[in-house]
Amino acid sequence: MTYPPPTSRTQHRPAPGVVVLMVAIFAAPPVGTFYARAAGAGEATSRGEPVRVRFRDAAKQERTVEGRVEVEAQDGGILLLGRDGRLWNITPDRLNQRERVEGNFRGMSSEESAAALRAELGDGFEIVRTKRYVIASKAGTRYAQWCGALFERLYDTFHIHWRGKPLQLEEPEVPLIAVILANEKQFVEFAARDVGPQAAAGAKGYYSILSNRMILYDLTAGEGSTPAKTLEDVQRKIAQNPFNLATVVHEATHQIAFNTGLHTRQADNPLWLTEGMAMYFETPDLNNRTGWKTVGKVSDGRLNQFRDYAQKRRKSNSLETLVATDDRFTNVDLALDAYAEAWTLTHFLIKTRRKAYTEYLARIAAKKPLEFEGGDKRIEEFREVFGDLEKLDRDFLRYAERLR
Repeated sequence: MTYPPPTSRTQHRPAPGVVVLMVAIFAAPPVGTFYARAAGAGEATSRGEPVRVRFRDAAKQERTVEGRVEVEAQDGGILLLGRDGRLWNITPDRLNQRERVEGNFRGMSSEESAAALRAELGDGFEIVRTKRYVIASKAGTRYAQWCGALFERLYDTFHIHWRGKPLQLEEPEVPLIAVILANEKQFVEFAARDVGPQAAAGAKGYYSILSNRMILYDLTAGEGSTPAKTLEDVQRKIAQNPFNLATVVHEATHQIAFNTGLHTRQADNPLWLTEGMAMYFETPDLNNRTGWKTVGKVSDGRLNQFRDYAQKRRKSNSLETLVATDDRFTNVDLALDAYAEAWTLTHFLIKTRRKAYTEYLARIAAKKPLEFEGGDKRIEEFREVFGDLEKLDRDFLRYAERLR
């Protein structure tokens, strides 16, 4: 078993007229943690027993968490899934006590999740619950209700879109949590504590792999504008800036995909795949309150960015580098082109190679947490499903030229 490099996925610098979205945050483990193979962790086993664990977290705070062991290393380090959906990487030196819990693992109920959020975040947050979501909001009840309805519509559309495909989507084991701050200032302050001051710089929101939460803020409360007071007011204000709405949908898609078995948290998920998927769903139909008719709608901004890249900067091995590593997404000078290529490639594969694309999705979804095999393996898996890369690349570029 190999481990991920110690890097974080962070926001890239925006360019005028281009939709800028936050990638899902993969918190980077510090040197010497459970991830460090050099420490002699050895091979690991997956999906173990429900336990109650007392340990010191990365900030040296004592915690007691009840959950399920997702991965156990031979040296005693564990990846623990808490009942609230949070993942904890616990090294042997920080593990104080572990005891078996009777019965099967059970995620928190909606009521338990709401109570836990109140205790954690304090009285300044209102709690809004829907069928699958628990939303802690400083942006008022109306905005939280509007977001909850949007999330539920997206969730249903996501399942409908993949229905009948060779994929086995699951129901989430835990309520899906969103934290909504009142304004951008509160968001920046919260994000700095949650994922670091640089990780969410310039973002409208993010989804955290480790906490399993979306963190957003009220997009109707811009400078010089009063927050929306009614659901209709929210709808009107949001519709004035579709780029902002795309951010919310993008992060909500990440959360759904990682909680329904389409992606596996802390596994080797290529960023072109996870980001391409989120971008593919990010344009909702606000005029349709019962469903989503615009999944896969052409993004002029993404397509134009890719065409410019293909004409001026794209190298002959661009497809291979996109698939093999995530480096281009984390490089401030390359990220916009990487996002544009990921959206265009996803659109191309779903529209022209749907069967192969779903087979590839199923392969990636089956990967185990904390097993990272490197670029050569990624290329091999991609080629096994989609065939010769040179031919695929030629077909891809022709498709992008014709796409309207």
